[in-house]
Amino acid sequence: MDESKFYALCLHGDVTAAYEYLQSQSNKSKKHQQLESKYYQRFFGEKPIYRLKSDDPWIRKVILAYYQYFTSVLTGKNLNEAEYQLVKSLGVLISDGNLTDNLDEIEGKLEAIFEKKGYRFLGGVTSPFRGPYIWKTTDKKDFRVELPHQTQDVTVYFLRDFIMQSWIHFATFGEKFAGGWAKEDGLYYVDERSKKKRVTIDSSEFQVSYLKHEAQHLSDYARFPNLPAKDLEYRAKLVELIYEPIPFRLLKKFFYEAKNDQTFPHSYSSYVLMIKLSKLAFGKEEIPSLDKWKSVDSVRIRDWARTLYDEHTGKLETRGKEREGII
Repeated sequence: MDESKFYALCLHGDVTAAYEYLQSQSNKSKKHQQLESKYYQRFFGEKPIYRLKSDDPWIRKVILAYYQYFTSVLTGKNLNEAEYQLVKSLGVLISDGNLTDNLDEIEGKLEAIFEKKGYRFLGGVTSPFRGPYIWKTTDKKDFRVELPHQTQDVTVYFLRDFIMQSWIHFATFGEKFAGGWAKEDGLYYVDERSKKKRVTIDSSEFQVSYLKHEAQHLSDYARFPNLPAKDLEYRAKLVELIYEPIPFRLLKKFFYEAKNDQTFPHSYSSYVLMIKLSKLAFGKEEIPSLDKWKSVDSVRIRDWARTLYDEHTGKLETRGKEREGII
């Protein structure tokens, strides 16, 4: 079984398609048989078993409400209906007497309660679905990051002791997750990973795929404050390719992420990037098989990435405060 394809379907928000792909495989290994069983129990069985990383009854109810929401949206249920049920489930857990059906307001109240319990709560949307990040421990370190045509000073907050990591982590049993994100006050890094997922601070996974990617977001927030997520991700991924010592590592990731659907900014930006690189490398706006990329010279890939980055930047500077984006 091609695990990259399987998890790509999960990242596209379609666990049903991922499970059907898994079921279709013949001669499954013991590992893949166990994976099939886990996905059935969590997403398609009558009584899913969840591992809730807290003994606090109130916290467990909050986590369970989100898990039920994740299960609904990841198996193709109507998004509006799933959010309506999430509002009902969370509303009864807020006892301030002020009823609201606005999820942003509800999550603001949840944040305050979690803070009293010693946790940080970051709500909102990891496109296209809701799903908070909830953790206990935060440390910080300052970095100076080289980007195309500038340097960016950043503060990185290292986060540990998570009890929830939004829908991507849930959809993949922790195999995939948001490694971090950028906010106006700095960069946030998920510093809690399984042994096989750990990276050192000197690795390209941290220095390029995280630090430069997120620092580019901070730079773009200041330069192009209205830029939509799809363009932000496109620019940050180009920056990764410009500095990555082994570009094929990233191309493989972008290849499997790619999806022509703008509701998934990460997947759509990978799709546009691969289409544009394919045009430069092979003369066609059609993504070839992954094997063909192995023979493309790394220096050329990095040069093409810089060309595409400069081209995109030039268009943004010409248009001014871009609202709709370019890709």
